[in-house]
Amino acid sequence: MVKLISAAALLLAMTFATTASADALQVNVTYGEKAQTKFEKTYGVREKAVIQEMVEKSLRGRLGDQVARVDVVIHDLTANRPTFKELGDKPGLSMQSFGVGGADVSGKAYDAAGNLIGQASYEWTGDIIWADTAWIWSDADRTLSVFARRLAEAVPG
Repeated sequence: MVKLISAAALLLAMTFATTASADALQVNVTYGEKAQTKFEKTYGVREKAVIQEMVEKSLRGRLGDQVARVDVVIHDLTANRPTFKELGDKPGLSMQSFGVGGADVSGKAYDAAGNLIGQASYEWTGDIIWADTAWIWSDADRTLSVFARRLAEAVPG
């Protein structure tokens, strides 16, 4: 019984250690004027939480321990399908409506001392051929994934 409790305690400690190191990365997302205007007038500000989660997910799996903070700027983005706000604002629009999406993003990575250790940018627009199979932010998500890879490649080590 003692061995079982000790093993459980060790597993729990390892889980917290892994979570703590993964959560040590600070991700700051800001929006350029064009993107900000789209959120306010077209997409709805609640979509920012979705984009924030996509950015964090893209970066967390790719950046090494030497990166303490990443500052990301979403300069522009376009959804593949209507957002909740768009559906409410435009009668007749449906989730079956689709279009070409994408994003324009840049970012800088810093170490724990605040030194710039890498930077990257990426802009991409999807293709209408694939747009009918896309979810709301498919092309923006793909853009963020490539951006995260490029930023990780720009960081030494």
